[in-house]
Parts: sequence; structure tokens; C-alpha cells
Amino acid sequence: MSYNCAMSFNKLLERQIKKYLPEDYYLQENLARFIQAVHDSYEEYERDRKLFNHAFACSENEYIQINEKLKKEAKLKHASIKQLKETINKFKGNNNLSYNDSDDLSDVINYLEHELQEKKKADDLLQQSEKRLRLALSTIDDNVWEYHFPTQTMTFAVNEKSILDLDQTVFEGKENLVWWHSILEEDRHIAIETFRRYMNGEITKHCVEYRVKLKDGKTRWILNRGGVISISKSGKPITIIGTLTDIQNYKDIQGELTATANRLTHLLKNLQTGVLLEDENGHVVLTNKKFTEFFGYPGSPETLVGIECTDLYESSTPLFKYPDEFRTTTENHLKNRTPVNTEELKMADGRVLERNYIPLFIDDIYRGHLWTYNDITERKRSEVKLKKQEEKYRSIIANMNLGLIEVDLEENIRYVNQSFCLMSGYEEHELIGQNASTLFVKDEYKDLIEEKNSSRQKGLSDAYEMNVKTKSSDTNWWLVCGAPLYNDKQQHIGSIGIHLDITEQKILQRQLVEAKLIAEKSVHAKDLFLANMSHEIRTPMNAILGMSRQLQKTTLNQQQQSFLEIIGTAAENLLVIINDILDFSKLEAGRVTLEEIGFNMHDLVTNSSRVLKMKAEEKGLQFDVSVAPDVCKVLKGDPFRINQVLMNLLSNSIKFTKRGQVTLQCLLNKDLPGWQKLEIIISDTGKGMDEGYLKNLFNKFSQEDDSIARSYGGTGLGMSIVKQLVELMNGSITVKSKKGEGTQVNIQLSFETGQESDLPKKDNSHVEAHILADKKILLVEDNEMNRVVAETILKQYGATMTEAVNGVEAVDAIRARQYDIVLMDIQMPVMDGLEATRVIRKEIQSNIPIIALTANAVKGEMEKCIQAGMNDYLSKPFDEEDLIRLIAKWLGRETHFGPAKTTAATDTPLYDLAKLKQITRGDEKFIVKMLQVFITETMTGTANLERAFEEKDIKQVKFLAHRMKSSLNNLNIFSAAGIAEKIEKAQWEEQQYPTLAGQILAFKKVIDEVIPLIKTDYPELQY
Repeated sequence: MSYNCAMSFNKLLERQIKKYLPEDYYLQENLARFIQAVHDSYEEYERDRKLFNHAFACSENEYIQINEKLKKEAKLKHASIKQLKETINKFKGNNNLSYNDSDDLSDVINYLEHELQEKKKADDLLQQSEKRLRLALSTIDDNVWEYHFPTQTMTFAVNEKSILDLDQTVFEGKENLVWWHSILEEDRHIAIETFRRYMNGEITKHCVEYRVKLKDGKTRWILNRGGVISISKSGKPITIIGTLTDIQNYKDIQGELTATANRLTHLLKNLQTGVLLEDENGHVVLTNKKFTEFFGYPGSPETLVGIECTDLYESSTPLFKYPDEFRTTTENHLKNRTPVNTEELKMADGRVLERNYIPLFIDDIYRGHLWTYNDITERKRSEVKLKKQEEKYRSIIANMNLGLIEVDLEENIRYVNQSFCLMSGYEEHELIGQNASTLFVKDEYKDLIEEKNSSRQKGLSDAYEMNVKTKSSDTNWWLVCGAPLYNDKQQHIGSIGIHLDITEQKILQRQLVEAKLIAEKSVHAKDLFLANMSHEIRTPMNAILGMSRQLQKTTLNQQQQSFLEIIGTAAENLLVIINDILDFSKLEAGRVTLEEIGFNMHDLVTNSSRVLKMKAEEKGLQFDVSVAPDVCKVLKGDPFRINQVLMNLLSNSIKFTKRGQVTLQCLLNKDLPGWQKLEIIISDTGKGMDEGYLKNLFNKFSQEDDSIARSYGGTGLGMSIVKQLVELMNGSITVKSKKGEGTQVNIQLSFETGQESDLPKKDNSHVEAHILADKKILLVEDNEMNRVVAETILKQYGATMTEAVNGVEAVDAIRARQYDIVLMDIQMPVMDGLEATRVIRKEIQSNIPIIALTANAVKGEMEKCIQAGMNDYLSKPFDEEDLIRLIAKWLGRETHFGPAKTTAATDTPLYDLAKLKQITRGDEKFIVKMLQVFITETMTGTANLERAFEEKDIKQVKFLAHRMKSSLNNLNIFSAAGIAEKIEKAQWEEQQYPTLAGQILAFKKVIDEVIPLIKTDYPELQY
């Protein structure tokens, strides 16, 4: 082999060794020496060759010098070859080579090259395995790390599920690795100590826990496990690999389990049951104070922990009445290791303990046992006492009318008393040994009896009713009180039952159920009637409220007079309906009594249509009514019910008609002597109905679909009420309708004809001037003008008046003096009328009549007054006649009024004193006084109203508007009164404050106009 080839081979061999054997330092070192020796040998050879060639060209001296030099070089070469042999022999020993001095060096080199190739193939497989291993590790939840001791580098293989905010960066360092910075300082010593032990060769694997702090600041517990995967020849670790596992949830659960265990330990220690817990080796693990008390052990329970339990048993044996028996049974329990429950142990001092033995197995491995002790001395004494009492009461029951029976677990009769024999019809010898279920229980009660037997086995007692068979009948009913039956050892041996014959009671109960059904039908009829009437009250109420609002906006001219007539008609209709609701006798009869009075059909139809005409015009509908001229001027019947029918039908037509017209025609169908048969036709161009729905039109609570109620309201009672009323008047009603084309209703009614004298006569008599003489009336009103009005009216009838401005003064006045009646306002400062009434009824316990006077004449106000304890209700502004009639009613005095006097309409657009003059009976001095009070209060109230709005005190704004409303109505200043009512009734939100400001400005404008006008008309007013 040439020198150059040898050198090339050496370099190639060196590269191959470094490439394929990077980790085996021992082999690298030996081979490196071998290569160096080869290298040195060929260098020496080359030098020798050059020297030899040079020798032929040199002198003899030079030759001698060269020869000496060659000897030295040969000697060095010999040493190098010897060293090479030793290296090869070492390598040979590691690889089972057979080499001697005669072997050719090139063969060895060829062999080494072959070994290197094989090593390369093995390393390729190793690298592939390593790649697969790292791929597998990257898919698991744990974080894999690797530490290389020679380079002191640590690498993390962080996967997507990693709990660490790390990447695959290698952290370099010596003693203070960057990784350790994430470990909490107080736990860092654990990691340091682990690596120290690795470097000292003390451990080859580890498993430790410590806390780390992540980038987000959170702290979590991790489990660090790992081990050495490569070591040097000297035994030092080269590489360790490990995993980091998130065990925070485990730590949380472990903490909860520890807390639970502590709670359980605390519970066991404080139980009133003696507890002794032993481990598998017979040592005390836990006991409690009750255990030490039972057996008289000195010291605390903790002093017993860890001692041999056999010592406890031996020291406790003398305490038992039968020591040998206690010792033997205890040993058997420990030997058998089977649970034992409710074992009784009699003590030498007379006590009786109940013991339970519970062996503890975990994964089928015995881990100890638990003893529990209970003192049942009192219970045993009670059982003995109970047994004696049982004999006593058994004899008592035997002489009572209660059947006693005892059966075993198979329901075979063991004992019966005489009463049971009488109930069942059997003799005692006929019952003993028989099966009670077979003898008495019917098939439909078999399941019930099985259920009761199961409950007896669970120790439950109960009572139940059952229809049974007796010797003579199968219609008897028994009330059975059953309970489990135990023997002296508290073993369940059967059941005991006490029986009561309740056949007569069941008959009465059946009759009661039938009576209840009848009563429920009656109640249903009442509820239905009330629902019908409640529905019908709504129509005239709408008319009253609607026309009242119209009236408040206008002066008392011809239009106002028309509105008043409409209100009067609606009020009469409403009064009739209310009277029917409150007339209990009519409800009991299941019908409404019809009036038989004279009426004018033309006037009736006109008045009914006037109430609804405005509603039709608001929807843009053409509304026409007509009465045939040949209809008699006076007919006899019930005009209120006719009006109710017409109002209902017309309301429906207007409600369900969006465009077109609604018409009412009253035609003469037949004209007979003394009778007329009329046909009333109401038609519209509304939405109409399907033919299928027409069949159910008159059913109660019937509507064509759910959208009707959502879109139009109503309960579906209207047409049912109409049909009942028409049929009650011996008439008939039919309906024709087509979807989308409108509806036509035809009513046939027959009436007796009458004369003018048959029309109702109005009572023109007048009330007695002193009907309220010697009566003391307490007026509770915070508005001064209202107090003046009421006082003026009542004094004219002889009443003595006392005034109070709030509920507190009213309560104090009633405590101090006697009154005949109280007129109570509702809204007042300090204490309102409702609260004052409650105090008068509950605290003072006075039954004095109380009449509510309030401007809130809306639905629900009267119910509030009655619930508070008031007797009646009158809305303001009130008429003189209504007030006197109501007071006289509750004082037991009758009144008679004629037609109310009216005052001619004035042309004054702002105010009118007609009502005030009527109240004061033309007393000019008093009128001036009233006007003076009105001006003072109204100016003050208006200023306060503006101030309250500026302060955004909306509650005060509404209260002031309420106070001034009554005074404005009394002077017929309807424009301002209407504004005041709007201010009072509206729910003002912040975004509506500009609108409220406009209302207050309009109110002030009217007041600023009317007060100067009053001052001009009455110059005698003082300012």
C-alpha cells in the first residue's frame, strides 16, 4: 500500500469512526490510537525511503550519520509497531479478532472497514427507531425531555397538548439551567438534588413532584419521571430521558380526598357510637371518645393508636357478663372475616351493647376491620316494657270494636280477636291456619297486598282502605292499620293488623262525592254567569269613560248635553248588569229575570248606536241604523237586555270590519193585534267566518282561531251571551257569513204593544231638607276646595261636619269622638285613605260606615277600597244627589230625588259656575268664598307643579295634578282638568319629559287665562 493511499485510508477510516461511532468513547479512543499508529508507521516508512535514496548520493560520513539516524528511527518504529499491536490486540479482544505478528496489517484494516460498514447499518436502524420513538413521544400528553451530561444540554420535545409554554429549544448551562427557573424556588432543591444524585452515580432513575410557574403566571404541579439510557465505561451517566406529566387535577382531587378523610375522621371521633378501627396487623388505627367511655379506658382516644388490639380485648373481657363467650365470639369474627350485625353483648354492670363487625377488603386483600358499639340498654328495657304493655293492650283491643289479626310471613292467620270474628263472619277455629289473602282479598287488591307485605319486611307501617270479602258479603270496606310483627329476638316473623269496618262511611263518602259533583256544577254555572256578565260590563264602561273624556274637553253646550245623555244611557245599562251579578238569588235560579216595561224601540236603537258610532267613525266605517216607521212607538219588554244584545253585536261588527260599512235595520215582520214581531238585521263587510266555525259560534269560549284573541282580544263569550238572552226573550237568532265577505245576523223577537202610559215614570219627588239632621259626619280630605264643596252640600241637609286633612288626623278624631259616618279621600299626604281605614278597622276595631271619595274612578279602585275595609265608593267630581243617596243608604234613611236641575249653557269658553251654584243653592257669598279659595290654591298649586317638574320630582307632579283636578271640574274648567288628568295618569319616563313640560305649559296657560277672567267677573274677590 503506498503512503498516499495509506494516508487517504486513514482519513477515511477516521471520518467513518466519527460518523458512525459518535457515542462510544472507549472504542473511539482505541481506534484513534490505532489510526495514529498506522499513520506514524507510514510516515516513518516514507522518511526511511527518502533517507535511503539520499544515502546513495551522500558521502561515507553522511552515510554513517544517516545510518545512525536510521537505527534510531528503526528503534522508534519498532516501539510504534509494538504500540500498534497492543492497540490491535485490545480491539481484537473487544471484537473477538484473532491476530498475531504474522498477520498482514492490511487484512486487519479491511476487517475494521467491514466492521465500520456493519456499524453504519446498525446506526441507520437505530436512527430510524429513534425517529419513530420521538414521533410516538410527541403524540402523548406528557412532555418528553432529554439531558446530555457531557454537553450539559437539555432538550424538550413539546407537543400540541403541552402544559409548558416552551418550544424545542435546547437550554444550555451548567449548574443553573434555564429550565430550573420555571420551577418554584421553594421546590427547586428537589430537581437540583435529583441531578446531583445522577452525577454521583447514586440513582439510575427518578420520580419526583414539584410545582412550576408558567408564562401566564399560573402554578401547576407536575410529575417528573426519567432514567439513564446510556452510560460511559466508567459508569457515569451520559444521557437520561424523562417525561413531565401535569398532575394538578390529581393534586386537587388528592386535596379534596384528604379534606374528606379529615371530615370523616372528625365525624367518626364525634359519633355517639363507639368506633374501633384496626389494621391488618391488629393495631389500633382510629378510635373515638365514646369507645373509651364504653370500656373505661383512661386518657384520650389518641393514646390507643398503634397498640395491639389483643391487649384491649384482654383488658375489656372482665367487663362482660360472659367473658368467655365474648372472647370466643371475638376470635371467631376475626378468623371468619364475615360481617356481623346487631350482636348483643351483656355487660357485667347490667348494660347491653350492640356490636357490629365489618371486615375491610381492598382489591380482595384484607386491610383490617371496623368495630362499632352502641349502648342499647334503654332500648332493651323499653322492649321488655313494651312487651308487657302489648299484652295489656291486646286484652283492651279484644274488648273493643276493632278487629285484630296476626299473620306469619306466608300470610297464614296465627291469631284473631273476637271483634275480627264478628267483622268477618267467621268463627275463630275457622280462621286459624287459613291464608288471610285468599280468604278476604279480592283479585283487584292482590298487588296492593304484595306491596304492603314488602313494606312490612322493610319495617314500615301504614294504613289503607280495602274492599274485602266476608263470609256473608263482598261489599264490605275495611280500614286496615298494618305493622311488621317481631319476636323477642327482633326477628321479623309476620304482620299484625287492626281492622275497622267503614262500610257505612264509604256509603256516606260516595254520597258526598255525588253531592260535590252537583255543587261543582253549580259553582261552574255561577262562574260562567259571572264571566258572561264581566264581559258585558266592558261595553257600557267604555262608553262611560269615552264620553266622559269628551265632555271634559268641551264647554257645556248642545254637544255636551248629547254626551251626557249617552253617559246616562250607558250607566243605566251598566247598573242593570251589575245588579244581575250581585243578585245571588238569580244565580241560584240559573236564569236572569227579564223586565216587562214599556220602551221606545227607535230611541233604544238610536241610543245604542250613538254609543258606538264614534268608534266606527274612528275606523273610517260607514255606520247606518234605521227603524221601520210602522214599528209601534211603545213596546213591552226588557229594553236593557235588547240594548245589551245590540251593543254586543254592533261591537263585534265594528271590531272585525276594517273597511266598508256596518248597518242595523229594525223591520216589522208581523203586526198582530196587541203584538208585533220584529226582525233586527245587523250586517257588516268584515272578515267573515268559515262555514265550519258557524256551527260552534254560540259555544262558550269559542273563537275561530288563536289569532282572534291575539289580534282583537275577547274571551269568546259574547255570542253565547247574545244567544242566551235572545232565547230568554223567546226569540231566535241566525248567522250567515262567508270568509272575506262579511257577516249578517238576523234576530226574531216578538213584543206586546203598549201605550204612552206604559213608559217608566220618573220620580219627581224631592228629598227632605233635614234628612241628615243630628248626624255627625267626619270629612277626611286634603283639598280645601273639596272640603268646602262637601261641607256646603251636607250642611244644607242638617249634618254636623268635622274636617281632617289626612289619615292620621282622621284616626285621632275617631279615637277621640263618636261619628255616624266617614267620607274618606284616598290620596292624601302623611297617611292615605286606605291605610287609615285599615287602622280604623284593625286597631280601633270600629264598624263606622266609611265611604271612599276619590277622583280615581277606574277599574279596580273600588275593589281596593272594599278590601281595605271601606263600605262604599263614590268617584269625584260627584253629584249632590249621589252623595246624599249614598250617605242616607248607610245611615238607614230613604231618599227620593227628582230630575236633576240643569243650568243653561253659557258662552264662556273657560269656566262655568253652574255646578257650583247648584251645590251652594245660589249662595253668592259662598260662591265668592269658593272662588277665593280656588284662585289661592290653584295659583299655589301651579307654581308648585312647575317647581316639582324642575326638580324632576315626577311623583309630586302627579300628586299636585290630582289635587287640582277636582277643583277644576267643579268649576267646569274642563280643558285644564283634562290636562291635569293626563299628567296624573301617564307613566312619565325621562325621554317623555319634553312632552310633560308641554302639558304643564298648556295647563299654566289655561290657568293664566281663567283666573283673570274670574277676577274680572267677581271684583269683590280679595287679593
